[in-house]
Amino acid sequence: MNLSKEYGKLMEEAEKAVSEGRVKLYIFKPSGRKRWIVVGRHQDYLVLPDAGYCSCSDFFFRVMSGEKPTCYHLIAVKLARKKEKYEVIEEDDEWHDTLMNEWLRRKYKVGKDSKPPSIS
Repeated sequence: MNLSKEYGKLMEEAEKAVSEGRVKLYIFKPSGRKRWIVVGRHQDYLVLPDAGYCSCSDFFFRVMSGEKPTCYHLIAVKLARKKEKYEVIEEDDEWHDTLMNEWLRRKYKVGKDSKPPSIS
């Protein structure tokens, strides 16, 4: 499969993210839990490549509705894994929940008076 042909501009953005070193693999110790992160334009996004999920608003609004096939963050993780070009960051397990809350915080602007969803 030719990803460049299939995804066009998304592939360009993904390649840029990889070349700029914005794909990170967090490994939590001692549990060994792994979390893929892509540093995006507005925040860091959690990517679950095996599940085909990304925490970005583009995924939520356009991919889930079928408007787009995927987001560039998902492609960037696949590309980074294939090229073995990503930063590995080791953290203590005690940071897992704090970082997950940060990565899952969405910054959607639906209406002028909209409030961000709470994370519990």
